[in-house]
Amino acid sequence: MIVPRRYHAGGHKCARIVFAALLILAASALPAAGEKAGDYEGRMIDEIRITGAKHTKEYIITRELSSKPGEPLTAENVKHDGESLDALGVFSSINVYPSDEDGKLILNIDVTETFRYLPTVSLKIDDENGISIGGGLKSTNLFGRAMYLSGTALFGGATTIEVWARDNWVMGDHIGYDLKYSHRERRNELYDFREVADEVFLQVVGRLRRRGRLGMLGSFQSLKSDADGKTLSPDNRDNILSVGFAVRYDSRDFLSNPRNGWNSGLDISRVWSLDTGASHWSSNVDVWRYIQLSGPHILALFSLVTFTSGSVGVEIAEWQQYSLGGTSTVRGWDIGKRYGKNQFINTMEYRYNVIEPRNFEAFGLNASLGVQLAAFFDAGTVWDAGEDFSDSWIAGGGVGLRFIIPYLGLARLDFGWGDSRSGMLVHLGALEKAEKARVRVR
Repeated sequence: MIVPRRYHAGGHKCARIVFAALLILAASALPAAGEKAGDYEGRMIDEIRITGAKHTKEYIITRELSSKPGEPLTAENVKHDGESLDALGVFSSINVYPSDEDGKLILNIDVTETFRYLPTVSLKIDDENGISIGGGLKSTNLFGRAMYLSGTALFGGATTIEVWARDNWVMGDHIGYDLKYSHRERRNELYDFREVADEVFLQVVGRLRRRGRLGMLGSFQSLKSDADGKTLSPDNRDNILSVGFAVRYDSRDFLSNPRNGWNSGLDISRVWSLDTGASHWSSNVDVWRYIQLSGPHILALFSLVTFTSGSVGVEIAEWQQYSLGGTSTVRGWDIGKRYGKNQFINTMEYRYNVIEPRNFEAFGLNASLGVQLAAFFDAGTVWDAGEDFSDSWIAGGGVGLRFIIPYLGLARLDFGWGDSRSGMLVHLGALEKAEKARVRVR
């Protein structure tokens, strides 16, 4: 078993002070309220008129709306309607606004659909395995029902085959599922073995009031190693079952390009090794906070803490530990600078919208694109025993670019400084950093 290396990071006190200040700032900022519907506040809605939806079924749109015909119009409901439609992930532009026509109050829902089906060319740049290239087929609006389905195959630094299906409203009040299968073959550089793994993940989630979500989680992972001592099982294969629950609060104004709001969650799971009978508990708390300082200026704050019971090598396999450094944890450091069964990762990121997300059409496809400048600061620690918490802090900062491609992803190019022995490091990534950090949780 690899014995984690421990270092003393002299800047960890500064990192904790900075992060405490960020939390105070986040708590003092309030999201902005909707404005466009103010002149019609309280008037009865006579009609909801939908335009631009050529393929999306009408009930998929209307069931997301808080505004209803025969009920009073409120600015808060109109704001929520726009946010809910954005969360469907099938529109490149959305405009929700009231109008008066001969004394009748019309609530207009004007949308532009993005692609329904699209062959994709995929490129993945990973700190651990380098470049992987491949392709697949994706639908964000299967059967016009806002169902997501994709299949992707990547080859190169790592071989990955993935099938992902999601439907956010199958029954009841937003009761839906998220189902993913992946097959992975790669060199596990962190723990020095050749890995072949298959994983199935299922999440069933329902709405808890307007902003909350409550769900059950389940996963099964089978991982084979080509080296002895890497798995809990002596035959070099671990079969891991996990079952748990999750609760989440999400008040982001727009999922495609958040400017205000919270995205916070808690999940607790029981994890079993089906080969050895060993088990442990795993819990995660993650908090995202977006604050629109003014106009194009946005502050994003992210924090993730993971607690795991048990001991590495007994209840926890070596490969289930967490490491710090790299694109998804602490930028400015190479991967694998710290190891531990628990983790605490924090990020502050200032963003400036150079090009506001705007709709464009090319080859019959509709999408929107925006560009941001960013300046960031990361700080984190991993630990097994309590005394390791203070001794394992590392921190880094830098600048970067964000290419906002709603419904396709967020591309990140960062230049980070942290480890004095490495100088400037270039980090390439996709999706929100906080989301990628969360995906690391096994």
